[in-house]
Amino acid sequence: MSKQLMLICKVFPRKLSTMKPALLIACFTLLMLFQGCGKSVLNQTTEVLNRSLPDEISNNVSIYAYKDQKVDYLLTAAQMERFYDTRQLHAWKVHLVTYDKTGKVKSTITADTTFVDESRNLIQARGNVVYTTSNGIIKSDVINWDRNIDEIYSPTRVTLLRENNVLTGSQLRTNSTLSYAEMDSISAEGIVKPNEINW
Repeated sequence: MSKQLMLICKVFPRKLSTMKPALLIACFTLLMLFQGCGKSVLNQTTEVLNRSLPDEISNNVSIYAYKDQKVDYLLTAAQMERFYDTRQLHAWKVHLVTYDKTGKVKSTITADTTFVDESRNLIQARGNVVYTTSNGIIKSDVINWDRNIDEIYSPTRVTLLRENNVLTGSQLRTNSTLSYAEMDSISAEGIVKPNEINW
């Protein structure tokens, strides 16, 4: 019996060495089967993209806007965020120059921040706003410009400078050329010509 036992002990290591690859493959296959029954890595849900994030962020940028193949305005900003879907633009430390149909400068706006809604053709400037045309200068904290009807509105305190005259008031309503001005709570400084007074 001891010879038989010795013979089995000598044969068993050889059988075990030939069984190792088969045993490894069987273990690996079982492991893969158990992993496959779990939640798939490829089957994940993705959150909806947050639309408050801009599509583009730029620093020290200049943007030309065209209308009828002519430059409509040039916006220069220290920083800008664009939202393509809504066609909106937020800019900081802004200098905006508008041009007339002949290509001459029509007006300029400088402001701390500017919001441009291209789909509704609106421009809002905020913080240390200075609006300049050949007819005068507006200084305010907020200016809303509806370019569809060419109306500028400022709900805050406004200073309007024309020649050597200074008008201060609130609720300014005018157009982009400052050809007229309507305000509430007005105080004036300067020389008034008789033909300018409308009693």
